[in-house]
Amino acid sequence: MRPLAVVVLLLSVAGCATQQSRLFWSVREIALSPSPAVELMGRDQNILVAIDSRTVNKLLLAHFRITRSAGVQADLLISEGERANAYAGLMKARRVIGINTAMVKLIGDDIDEYAALIGHETAHWAKGHVDAGRLRSSTIQAVGNLFGAGLSMTGIPAAGLITGLGADMIDTRFSRDNEREADAYGVEYMLANGFDPEAAVRLHERMLKLPGGVRIPFLSSHPSGAERIDHLKKLIEAKKTQQPAEPERIDDR
Repeated sequence: MRPLAVVVLLLSVAGCATQQSRLFWSVREIALSPSPAVELMGRDQNILVAIDSRTVNKLLLAHFRITRSAGVQADLLISEGERANAYAGLMKARRVIGINTAMVKLIGDDIDEYAALIGHETAHWAKGHVDAGRLRSSTIQAVGNLFGAGLSMTGIPAAGLITGLGADMIDTRFSRDNEREADAYGVEYMLANGFDPEAAVRLHERMLKLPGGVRIPFLSSHPSGAERIDHLKKLIEAKKTQQPAEPERIDDR
């Protein structure tokens, strides 16, 4: 297993030294690593999370398939984070879908649960929820100027930095109607691409069992609970009855 080198590029601006920041990695770049597994390293050379390269490749393919189905163009990122979270936002005028390192640890190698996250966040883009939202900074607390470090000389992707220098990241706390619509379209995207939509239920149930409950950021911005899970189950059953033959799964490739 080879660690991913950390290269932090920070704009020198007076008075900004105390701004909080979050490392991020492009999943597309991580997938270029020749190693069988990669370790995402923090600034203190601590390992934030280790990911099997096969899981990374499946994650990227799931992202390609789902965003293509939705007619959405967005970059997929993994960002530093201590509490499980996922988000849709703008970064330097580019659409992004992000999953943080705590969520990666929680999900492990369950590609269907990743697809549930990607499908839901993609739906927020596809249905205009993010564009209609107001500027926030609650998911990634310090946001703004973005510098991609690209690939290092060793061929291992380096980390970039999200730092609070003039925010242009949108992190919206969506309405209940927005969340229900994103659930519905997310399930459709999963079914259309051969993923198990029951993974959305599993993921919500898993998060609700974590210490901190509703204080987990994802559950704060994507309210969960017995009612939400029951709605998902009914939604999945209804969508399955409308769905044509299932396409080939990523696991079968």
